[in-house]
Amino acid sequence: MSDTAADALLLDPSVGRRNIDQAQWANLVLLLADTARDDLAVAVRTFVSAGSSAVIGVFDNSLLWTSLVVSVDQAGAPESLSTIDGSVAEAAGEMTKAAGEAVKWVQAHYGPCSLGLFVDKKHAEAVVRASDKAGAVRTASAAGGLVLSPVPPSLAIALA
Repeated sequence: MSDTAADALLLDPSVGRRNIDQAQWANLVLLLADTARDDLAVAVRTFVSAGSSAVIGVFDNSLLWTSLVVSVDQAGAPESLSTIDGSVAEAAGEMTKAAGEAVKWVQAHYGPCSLGLFVDKKHAEAVVRASDKAGAVRTASAAGGLVLSPVPPSLAIALA
């Protein structure tokens, strides 16, 4: 398994990986190939509440293409990585419904979910490449290619 996601999060190699769907992980590696090394790590530190998890899902033609679940400990340091269970994503259907099901799944398996970000593939690729991440997220939202729920206050402020 490639360490691209772990590298992008600046993780210690001992951070656990659980429930990794290999196809989703391979797509995550492709998506993160063009990202700055610390962009994802900074986002986790900034927007994921200590003792909670964040879930990111990327959809291609209304199907889950990749996902990442990052759980952080009480100090805010990442403690595990996962992907959304494939059966959850397949059963959920379109992005809005799938986002709700994914957040429920994360809460059932990892505890509180403080951030849910679901975006279509085209906009995910634009966010990864953008120097203005907030602007790229706002563009995805305006185009109907984004579901953001739950939204931590720090992210709501950043996007305002």
